[in-house]
Amino acid sequence: MKKFFLILAIMLAVTGLNAQKLQEDAFARANAYYNNSQYDSALIVYNKIIGEGYVSTPILYNMGNAHFKMRNVPMSIYYYERALKLDPNNEDVRNNLAIANSLISDKIEPLPVFFMTKWRRSIGNIFTADGWAVFSIIIFAVLLIAVFLYFTARTRGLKKSMFFIGVLTLLFFVLSVSFAAQKSNYMKSNNEAIIMKPTITVKSSPSSSGVDLFVLHEGSKVEIKETEDNWSKIRMADGSVGWLPEDALMRF
Repeated sequence: MKKFFLILAIMLAVTGLNAQKLQEDAFARANAYYNNSQYDSALIVYNKIIGEGYVSTPILYNMGNAHFKMRNVPMSIYYYERALKLDPNNEDVRNNLAIANSLISDKIEPLPVFFMTKWRRSIGNIFTADGWAVFSIIIFAVLLIAVFLYFTARTRGLKKSMFFIGVLTLLFFVLSVSFAAQKSNYMKSNNEAIIMKPTITVKSSPSSSGVDLFVLHEGSKVEIKETEDNWSKIRMADGSVGWLPEDALMRF
């Protein structure tokens, strides 16, 4: 029985390594197409990799670059935004997204953000969801050590030190778990979108007969608040709210 499980474990490991090798080969092939200015072919391979369940910042970033080279600015913004969602601190993605955004018609001035909210977002972006999960495990291990040393300490000074460290690490543990959960929920969310229609009129209600509020153009980013009868209630960075048909949006 032990031999069976050992063989099974080896087979799974080999299968995993083969899958990783195939993914790396496909990524290299797509990059070769890209470097040869064969952007259509590169995108086909990139999409195939994503379709097989492998999504990463480099893939999404390269897809954004390929669409940008093909002068499809809205699609480039879409993939840059997806890449930034995975890696908020990636400077290359941020710079290219800023360039792409400078080419669209709508220049939306975002509402000012409360400094505490900005501070919390900055801390949350230090790690990815997985990074915060790993950090939580490390902090929890430190907490367990502190608790163990507190109960086994023979001196008052060591007990006080371990108590202080225990309280501090408990606080860090709660915060890191909170950030991990927030990042995980954000990664799973699908409530942001890029407008793909050249020009679209935002309505006051989820109906084509609704009152015209304002006009948006392709490439603009919106937040989706709710959906009703194939219409989405959107919110802009400047606080403007209205309804758009779902087929005008590409969610991420």
